[in-house]
Parts: sequence; C-alpha cells; structure tokens
Amino acid sequence: MTEKAIKELKATNGTILVYNDRVVIRRTGLFAFASQGIKGDTTFFYRNLSGVDYKKPGMTNGYMRFVTAGTVTYNSGTGLFATPKSSAQDPNTVILRAFNRKVPALSEEIYNFILQKISEVQTNTVMHTGVSGADEIAKYKALLDQGVITQEEFDNKKRQILNL
Repeated sequence: MTEKAIKELKATNGTILVYNDRVVIRRTGLFAFASQGIKGDTTFFYRNLSGVDYKKPGMTNGYMRFVTAGTVTYNSGTGLFATPKSSAQDPNTVILRAFNRKVPALSEEIYNFILQKISEVQTNTVMHTGVSGADEIAKYKALLDQGVITQEEFDNKKRQILNL
C-alpha cells in the first residue's frame, strides 16, 4: 500500500507532496516535461534540508526552492506571467502559479509545515549530540530575556524540548 501525502500542492512544473519525514517533487504535466525533461520524483528528507527559499504567489508567480548542502545556486525569480528559464529548470524549485486563489494559502501552509519539520529534526539532532535539554532551555531563556523571541515562542520551544 502506498503512503498518502499529508499535504499536496499542484504547481506549474510539478507537484509538491508533503509527508512526515520528507517532501517530494513529482514532475508531472507538460510544463514539467518541457522544463525538466523525463525525471522521476525528487525526494528531500527534512534531515537533509538546510532551508527552503519561498516567494508567495500573488500578483506574480511565486516559487518554493529546497536547499540542501551542496545545492547549486540558480537565479530564482518569477515574473507576472512568465518565469525565468533558470528557475523553471532548477531541479529543486517548483513554480507557484499567480492568480490561483488556493495556491497562496496552501503554499504558505506547506512552507511553514516544512520549516517546522526542519526545526524539529535539527533540535533532535542537537539533543542527541550531547547538549542537554536544560542547556537548550537556558539558551532560549536568554533569547527571551534579550527580547529576541517572544514568551509564546519560548514556551513552544520548551514544550518541544521536553516532549510535552
């Protein structure tokens, strides 16, 4: 039985499929074939992602670009009706169509979900490398005292560290 994605977003040059441990770009459709050729799925496990570049679509096209160690830098950008060739051909980028009412909200939801998963993986990695939960909480408490983060952000991070 095939695992069902938690979230799915059909974009111009592929479909973003979001799972608990990874995100997949499935290249389907005519534009995906024209810009990427015949390629299989590209899978990014959250533990391997160092970030996500994101431009929310609105009056112009947007994009979501998955960044890993050793990622080749492309000139990502979008326009009102067209997308620069370099963005469309970047294997780690999905173009988000402007003027589609559902795409902006869903793409932002997916973006925030992926960032949260990356953060969770990084926190768990740090916890397993010998840094204690108390040390982590103290670090975030110092950030709270300096005004860098809010009380709510501190409380959320503390719950996450303590697995509450």
